[in-house]
Amino acid sequence: MASEAFYNTYKNYLERYVCEGGTEGVLVEAYQDLTHSLDEKHVQAANILDIHTRALREVMGIRRDSDPVQWIYIDRATEFLAQILVVIDSFLLQLKDRIEHDPLTGLYNRLALYPLLNQLLREAQRKEKPLVVAMLDLDDFKVINDRFGHHAGDQVLCAAAGIIKKALRAADKVVRYGGEEFIIMLPDTSLNRSQIALERIRSQIAGQRLLPEMDVVVTASIGATEYSGRGTASVNDLIAQADRAMYKAKKEGKNMVACVEPESPGKQEE
Repeated sequence: MASEAFYNTYKNYLERYVCEGGTEGVLVEAYQDLTHSLDEKHVQAANILDIHTRALREVMGIRRDSDPVQWIYIDRATEFLAQILVVIDSFLLQLKDRIEHDPLTGLYNRLALYPLLNQLLREAQRKEKPLVVAMLDLDDFKVINDRFGHHAGDQVLCAAAGIIKKALRAADKVVRYGGEEFIIMLPDTSLNRSQIALERIRSQIAGQRLLPEMDVVVTASIGATEYSGRGTASVNDLIAQADRAMYKAKKEGKNMVACVEPESPGKQEE
């Protein structure tokens, strides 16, 4: 059940809106007060409808006028609910944005990964176009944290995220997967073509001073795999293949891009 504070605020504005003739000023005040007191439990449709029903019963209990007049009040109450639902819709969009983005780098976070990658995978299957998934890991990142502190580590993560994002197209996606790992998704891109963008990201990370005040070179190892656009594939398999390719890059000396060939369409369909 919604908190009494939110309920009482809603009921107060509903009553004012109904009884004062549906004035815009009441709505403006309601927008401001209710937005500040909204939280995740209020935005479910069942909860807001329960709040509205309870409040309307109380308001209508105060107003025991003739039926025609009551219908005017009910119409105004319905209009008030419609306007408040606009506020809630805006709140939900803001909430979704906060939930799916990493507060440090501003990139998508791990919670957003599966919806994003599933959508790109479905589009690749529908269009029969390739999709590349790459895993990027900052080399020896623990050494940076241990030597210069976590604040310096955060600076490196933000700088690397900026380089990755700037190097990608609008349709490409990048997710901070966790710690110093990032997942890059390149739709409508073959494994061969993807190496141009991935190599550009690798060289820019290595070539820029991500900690300008300190004498340290940061590098990245990147592993990539491809879904061909034919047959079936799973998100978990693509991530695992990209991870395997990234560790191949680590094993072969770090600061490089390594690829693993995609499974054949026949194998994907099994």
